[in-house]
Formats: sequence, C-alpha cells, structure tokens
Amino acid sequence: MLRLVALGHRVTLVVATSGELGIPHPEGSTEQLAHVRRQETRRAAALLGVSRVDFLGYPDSGLAGDAANATPGAFASVDVDEVATRLAALLVEERADAIVVYDETGIYGHPDHVQVHRAGHRAAALAGVATVYEVTIDREYLHFVETHLVEEAILAGDLGLARSHIGVPTVMLTATVDVTAQLDRKRSAMAAHASQIPETTSALQLGLEQFAAVYGWEWFMRHGPPGPIDDL
Repeated sequence: MLRLVALGHRVTLVVATSGELGIPHPEGSTEQLAHVRRQETRRAAALLGVSRVDFLGYPDSGLAGDAANATPGAFASVDVDEVATRLAALLVEERADAIVVYDETGIYGHPDHVQVHRAGHRAAALAGVATVYEVTIDREYLHFVETHLVEEAILAGDLGLARSHIGVPTVMLTATVDVTAQLDRKRSAMAAHASQIPETTSALQLGLEQFAAVYGWEWFMRHGPPGPIDDL
C-alpha cells in the first residue's frame, strides 16, 4: 500500500466485518471488540497512506468450524451477488484500476476470507475492473524463515492445518513485491492491531533481520492484464 501511494495511486481499503469474533476483549463484549478493531484498522490504514476505509458491516463468521459459520447474516453465508453489488458500486465510484482480494482458500481457510475472494472477483466483473490480484503467501518460502503470523493464526485457532495448506507454491505467483524499505511503517501498522497482534506476540519480538526475512516480501497472483502491483 505504501509503495502504491508513493507512486501516486489512491488506495481504498474495504473491510467486510469488524472481526468481533477474534481474541476476546477484556470486557467480554463482541460489540466493544468490533469498535476497538475498527479503530485499530483506521489507525493502521492511516499509517499506510490509505485514502479511504469502508466497513461493509457484515457479522464476523469466525474461524472454519465455528458455530458462528452458520449464523444467519454472517458474512460467509451472505449471497455473493449481494456483497459483489455493494463492492462493485465502490469500485465504480473510485474508478478503480484494480482490486486486491484473498486467494481462493483465503490463505488459510478462513470462511470470511474465502467469501472476500468470491465476492471480489464477482464485483470486478460487475464493475468492469479487468485486473484482479489475489494476495497470498509463498508457502515454500516459509520453510526458510521464522513463523509467519498466518501460521500463528492457524495454531491459535486449532485449525489442524499444515504449512502445505497455507498460501500457494512459488510457481503460482505472478508478483513478489519487496517491501523492506517500508518495514518500519509496516511493523507500526501491524502493531496498531493491538487487540490481535499485541507487542508480546512473536512477530513483533523478532529482531530486525528476522522480521525483514518474514515480512519483507508480499506475494500476489494476477488475473487479467498487468496493473499497478506489477509496476512495483
């Protein structure tokens, strides 16, 4: 995001839920956690130069296998075309050149991430946005560095997944972006999500070299013609 902004692109962040079923808030209220996480997201977005943040307001579906997956109205169960229509309107309003969504497994199987993938592709088609990037993780690269936050999420959620189910093989990637020059700001943006990534988490305890090895690269798969991320 920072690199795109530096090149003069306007970056908009659209958030499907408020993540209220994440790590419980000390007061035990999902409503309070939703408020906290929206504020954290806005702070992180500001650090990354994002021009606009839109919350769609759908209820969090929880991790795969949670009872919340089947809750009426939960984001993962909402009709894809409903979400896509709302998102397409934003794409048209922003005159977007490209959209970034999760890969088809939601990187690690999170139901809401998978729904973002589906709705994002559909919205791009509705809005006539030809370039769709899927953000992912190079699963082969992860074998050579410290544990990534996505792996920690899998362990914390007891999802029973292995590294072989995270992200995609290297050969499927179309863009690997070097963000080492932006790492100070990236770390600050990660730390802004303090309710989910406290300072005590292993990611924020890594030394500079180890942090750069894990988080100095970002990976994408492109559908359609080259777009802004290819310029990076």
